[in-house]
Amino acid sequence: MRYCLLLLTLWYCAVNGLLYPAESETRQIRSLDGLWQFRLDEDGVGETEQWFAKPNLPQPTILMPVPASYNDITQNITIHRHIGWVWYARDFFIHNTAPRWVLRFQAAHYETHVWVNGQSAMNHSGGHLPFEADITRFISINESYSKVRVVVAINNTLTSTTLPPGYLHIYNPTYRYLETPFDFFNYAGIDRSVILYSTSNIYIQDIAIDTQSINFDNQHVATSAILTYSITIGGTNRANSLHVLIELLDANGIVVANNTDSQSRLVVNKPNLWEPCGMNHTHPCTEESYLYTLQVTLYNDASSSSSSSMNVVDIYRISHIGIRTIRLTDSKFLVNERPFYFHGANAHEDSDIRGKGFDRVILTKHFNLYGWLHGNAFRTSHYPYADEFYQMADRFGIAIIDETPAVGLSATQFVSQATLDHHKQVVIEMISRDRNHPSVLMWSLANEPKSDAPSAKEYFSTLANFTRPLAAGRPITYVISASYNGDQGIQFFDMICVNRYFGWYSEPGRLDQIPWLVSQELANWRRRFPNKPILMSEYGADTVPGLHNDPSFMFTEEYQNDFLSAYHGSFDNVSSIIHPDTGYFVGELVWNMFDFATEQSINRVAGLNRKGLFTRQRQPKAAAFIMKNRYEQLELIRTMKSKTIQ
Repeated sequence: MRYCLLLLTLWYCAVNGLLYPAESETRQIRSLDGLWQFRLDEDGVGETEQWFAKPNLPQPTILMPVPASYNDITQNITIHRHIGWVWYARDFFIHNTAPRWVLRFQAAHYETHVWVNGQSAMNHSGGHLPFEADITRFISINESYSKVRVVVAINNTLTSTTLPPGYLHIYNPTYRYLETPFDFFNYAGIDRSVILYSTSNIYIQDIAIDTQSINFDNQHVATSAILTYSITIGGTNRANSLHVLIELLDANGIVVANNTDSQSRLVVNKPNLWEPCGMNHTHPCTEESYLYTLQVTLYNDASSSSSSSMNVVDIYRISHIGIRTIRLTDSKFLVNERPFYFHGANAHEDSDIRGKGFDRVILTKHFNLYGWLHGNAFRTSHYPYADEFYQMADRFGIAIIDETPAVGLSATQFVSQATLDHHKQVVIEMISRDRNHPSVLMWSLANEPKSDAPSAKEYFSTLANFTRPLAAGRPITYVISASYNGDQGIQFFDMICVNRYFGWYSEPGRLDQIPWLVSQELANWRRRFPNKPILMSEYGADTVPGLHNDPSFMFTEEYQNDFLSAYHGSFDNVSSIIHPDTGYFVGELVWNMFDFATEQSINRVAGLNRKGLFTRQRQPKAAAFIMKNRYEQLELIRTMKSKTIQ
């Protein structure tokens, strides 16, 4: 069938081009990671002086690894606490073997300007999400190879309209202070990979795929599934006769469904389902869930759709397709029509020396520890993580609550149209990038906003209405620190996610008060919103490893053990899996998996938040064993077997 150009809505056009760079028969991938030239621009003169057009950045320069946050790479405190512009540069060669080259930054924090061979190539505002540009026009096409110079300027200054927000105070020429309404260090730089990839002039620009429905027999075995998909084609020469072939391959590479329409559905008989790990009826979190591969082939002027006779233009594969459904009732979170209970620990992208810089060693250690812990879920607190986290979560069946970087929103932001517009754009970018991951079960649009402000009602109503059509079948929420009777916005969302620190930030040291306070908190939210499930999205206590006291005192390992255990009885009393007929509580996420860096302050010894179950070096505290045992026990709880839960 001839390829028909889709008539796309404006929002859909805005999110095209965020497919993860993947090598194929028609695409080359080249990493530009490594040591780049780097320097501070403390006076902010680099762009005026056109550093981007010079053969080298002006001295003094140093070597800076990419990806990495620049703050902790040196022994220079000025670089560690720098606020403002920094510059990166490197040269490389392209052998002109492809008609189109794209330069992609997986993320940089925060405001980024990029020049290629002295010409402006792209600008991007915001950290944690990718951006890219076709740089073919900047490359000489009259030679067999081209020398390319990339120069990048990045500014980590946060403002009242950025996400997250920040407030710059300038006391004198040598004392600039960025006030940040969030409790983690504002690491900056090119903190994820830089990638160069090639395509043909006509190329697969975007793919969206989701499970529409699954049919089960009376033993809850999947008999068939329907997946809906949409393919977008980009590039030039669209007058050519174009065809598209969509194939779904099982784990053995066998085609189990196919189609030749650019927007349609795939029917899979006897599908293997993607299951979240760590439930009685699913696999352990050290074993892999089932994934299919979606292969999209674009071809032209062919008499047959067989691969042997195609005139192939482009091929792209998504290797992490999971068949699964999500549905909420008034008291349960259902995955594949069975109750799911979130249990695990949130984290930050944070590690020694690298800051927020992506590192595959850290990534692999993270998931090895998660399997050991028996954790089956986490929230990307408080920003979208690197793509590779989602790929690993897909593989092992770890559920993700995907969160925007909207942390620390105040009443001032709620009346700012600029903030709302940027928030919408971030939502578009995050959902566009992550919607094809089966591990993403829910979208969180903010963390601990001042949602008891009257202006929060209109802001979050507008944001919810904007997001819901884009949500790709997932529920939407935000994470609440406001009181149950003060919050103005969660009424427009699907689930209650609450952060509470009884026995720490309130009632410090009073472990005996925790069970009653937690029980009252959950009951109060349930009375106000009887049709929404509830999840405890944060609870935790700072702990200095090796510090002990009997009886339990704050900051000791004994206190962290007793603190966490004091919450669990209240959770279990209203658990949706322990009490399937009356329970409404669907999960618990500890704060935090690892100790992480913060700004220096009198209550952050050595600039660390120490609520981790593990140290920043990924070694366990005593509480890690407490939580490991709890999560092992949660896996043994039998859930309801029926197909349909009302």
